[in-house]
Amino acid sequence: MLISIQLAIKNVYRKKERSLLTIIGVLLAVGSFISLLSIAEGLYERINREINGRKVDIYILPKDAAALPTGPIGTVGFSSGTLPLSIVKKLKKTSQFPHIKHVCPIYRVQQKIGNQTIIAWGIKMENFAEFFPYFKIKSGGRFFEDNASEAIMGGNLAMERDVKLESLIPIEGQPFTVVGIGVPHYSFQDYFCYIPFEKAMKLKNAKGAHEIWIQVNRPIKSEISDTAKAIRKAFPDANVKTKEEYLGAANEYVNYAWLLQFAISAIGILIAITAAMNTMLMSTYERIKEFGTLRAIGTTRFNVFFMILTESLILCFIGGLGGVVLGIMGSQLLDDTVQVLLQLSFPLAKITFNLIMYAFILSIVVGLIAAIIPAVIVYRMQIIDALRWE
Repeated sequence: MLISIQLAIKNVYRKKERSLLTIIGVLLAVGSFISLLSIAEGLYERINREINGRKVDIYILPKDAAALPTGPIGTVGFSSGTLPLSIVKKLKKTSQFPHIKHVCPIYRVQQKIGNQTIIAWGIKMENFAEFFPYFKIKSGGRFFEDNASEAIMGGNLAMERDVKLESLIPIEGQPFTVVGIGVPHYSFQDYFCYIPFEKAMKLKNAKGAHEIWIQVNRPIKSEISDTAKAIRKAFPDANVKTKEEYLGAANEYVNYAWLLQFAISAIGILIAITAAMNTMLMSTYERIKEFGTLRAIGTTRFNVFFMILTESLILCFIGGLGGVVLGIMGSQLLDDTVQVLLQLSFPLAKITFNLIMYAFILSIVVGLIAAIIPAVIVYRMQIIDALRWE
């Protein structure tokens, strides 16, 4: 077995140019795989952090609204439909919903600042701490007042836009004074702006809310489920989702993005498999007599098979290592490009441990597929036929 590995390594060095081209093919395939899927991976992680960072048990949305907390991604998540504020009043007053603790209407405003599009979330001050329990204001700042033209900036957004306390930011042509800046905690909340709910609606002359968030008295599954059923029955024209349903619907969009990006990267993967297989076939046919000689002096079929497999795995593993490095650099470049094209105020891509593991598994799979045909050819060949090979 050890001799088979040594011979495999020796053959990698024997044809340096051909080995290098194979490594480059795998490197490009793995690099593109990581770069493309880092967008979906980052979006998936941020959506989960965003939704889990809110203390919302039930969401009420317009029928045509997408369950996406990210909002400005190509305007996905926004809807022309709104929910009448009468729903909020009924939810607060009626005895039909005894488990409801807090009701919070939300209105979002898109605002372009420079070359970026930010989202200003309209929310009542009385609801802010209840529904964003992890959002903390830096020392020296405070929360806005409901009837004032005041704003709170997410920590990362303020840092990127160089916004300080008492700075003025324009939203729909109206200046808002920044009275508080959030402490970054690595979610989408860090890249949003928050203003009073009534002010947000007045900016757009809106008559309703984009979403209504609900907290129940006891966040247990049965109480949440019963309350959601009661709301669906009372408001059949609204789209009512529990937190788990909302998260599942949001992740469904991410899964579509993941599949699309994987399909694109699959082209590079197929090219890498073809290149690696071509290299292994050429290498195998050049060494048929060598394999025959090894068999003649007592080497088993399995050791010859293992030698070819090892050579392919070495080439593809080296390509995988280089592909990870290339993918990390490509991910940053792709993320910058997406931010510019979609005018986003926040990054999307993220290199996760799982993504790197997938990349290494991919390089190993490429090596296995590339080696299987050449290895089987040699495994099945008779010694006498190998020694007579021309």
